[in-house]
Amino acid sequence: SLHDALPISRTRALSLWVSFAMENLVYNTAPGVGALQGQRETRQADELKAVLRDWAQMTEDAHKGFPAEWPTKAMSVVERMRRSMGGVVDSVQENLQGKAEYLGYGLCAVTPEKIPEKWSITLFSEELVRGGGCSFVLSSFLRKLDKAIRAQGGGANWQIISQGDPGATGWLEQTPDLMSVQAKTFDRPTILLANSLSGEEEVPPGVVGVITPDAPDVLAHISVRARNLKVMFATCFDSDEFEGLARFANKRVKCQLSGDKVTVEALAGGDEGGGKSGGGLLGALASAVGGVKIDLPPPTKFSKYALPEAAVDPEAHPKVHGAKTTNIVKSRRMLPAWIQTPRSAVVPFGVFEKVMSHADNKGVADEYKRLVDKELHAAGDPLKVLEKLKRCIKDLKAPSDMVAAVKQALVDSDIIQPGQLEGGDWDDAFLALKGVWASKWNDRAYYSCKKANIGVEFVQMAVLVQRLVEAEYAFVIHTVNPSNDDKDYMYAEVVVGLGETLVGNFPGRALGFTMRKDLSAPPEIQSLPSKSVALFGGGLIFRSDSNGEDLPGF
Repeated sequence: SLHDALPISRTRALSLWVSFAMENLVYNTAPGVGALQGQRETRQADELKAVLRDWAQMTEDAHKGFPAEWPTKAMSVVERMRRSMGGVVDSVQENLQGKAEYLGYGLCAVTPEKIPEKWSITLFSEELVRGGGCSFVLSSFLRKLDKAIRAQGGGANWQIISQGDPGATGWLEQTPDLMSVQAKTFDRPTILLANSLSGEEEVPPGVVGVITPDAPDVLAHISVRARNLKVMFATCFDSDEFEGLARFANKRVKCQLSGDKVTVEALAGGDEGGGKSGGGLLGALASAVGGVKIDLPPPTKFSKYALPEAAVDPEAHPKVHGAKTTNIVKSRRMLPAWIQTPRSAVVPFGVFEKVMSHADNKGVADEYKRLVDKELHAAGDPLKVLEKLKRCIKDLKAPSDMVAAVKQALVDSDIIQPGQLEGGDWDDAFLALKGVWASKWNDRAYYSCKKANIGVEFVQMAVLVQRLVEAEYAFVIHTVNPSNDDKDYMYAEVVVGLGETLVGNFPGRALGFTMRKDLSAPPEIQSLPSKSVALFGGGLIFRSDSNGEDLPGF
């Protein structure tokens, strides 16, 4: 019908104009080949060319017949295009703004009567982006094209990552990014309107909901934590709708879930001043946050430097390693031989403390104790002390008997061959192992422990060692759909290469789909891939296996 044809015609026209603007951006920003060409500029140029190649195909398909799957495919390319364009803008800002301010303010000091207004200095790179390279034009076209594609069925305006309670009620607060507030404790139920997030943040205490235009993987850390804590977490893809939510800032609102959409409404009696309130929901929240009581298993004393897989007893008490080693070894022994899993060895609890107490590490041990006992507790900015603690651990030297024991455990587990892991290879391996020990002082771990009233110094870290599977594709499957807790559906996400781009929330989306467990219907595609990076490689992987993992409520 004519009614159906008009939106398609508009989408076709927009796709063509986007193609022209994208081509112009490539010509303006892709560097030539030469000695001055930097690696970053080369990667950026390759990314722009890859997106242009894909979009040229989408434009051709749109004008040939507009196949039914076109909107879904187009949306994945548009997401990647928007991100690559953002990279160009960031590069211009990084390369030119500092120089513009240095020259501009320098001229101001020498010839104040001849220099333009100071705003022209602070906005120099922004105006350059608006006036050149077609990125501003492309951004305008993409905003319209995004709406047109979604109207054609290319994607919903919302993605519910965690349902919350379901939904959420609280005071709406705006924040540029989630990382900057992850250390904050909110004294009232708060719903954050966060412009950006990395996916690695910890949900701050007091937060009952997060709304963002970013689209983290369903399996990113922040996504998993939000579901575990029953915090509502949703992505709003419509930029106009997201920006419109700012009108609720400093108001008490109720977020309700309706299918795959979130509706936000202001509640009567929510004063805009946003003063502290007590009792009711706040009292319950404070009680819940303050009442979190997690008991870590008692510290395990040193037993051995390393255990090969055959020596791991999943039922042993006290535990000398975390749940990760237990579950991996258990499943390996239960599975049929035709299902292959990586072999494992573990550096158990107590080894870190044993190495720290060695005579060769006395200076490191004294500094480490001072940082933990004094400087960390007195620090106004704990992040700086955390960095010192991690650097301190990486200065540890390995006792010779530890080196021999770890190598032997890896040989006995068929992870390496005799004679391997010598010289510089061992140095690299030990640095990676120390990196796992040091990771208990990561900011996310620190704030997570603080929220649960656990002294992070009491966390013990075992290290699971495996040979990395050189994967062509990696996936994670939820046997219950995490977006709506529907037990009849499973949800899966797939990426090219190693799985770190998925669980580490690398920018872009994975191939995501749901499927009925009874196989009564074909899979339903939720997202097509739009990531720009795939990781490939082999070697050994050193994995954290602490006594604080997989504890109920933590």
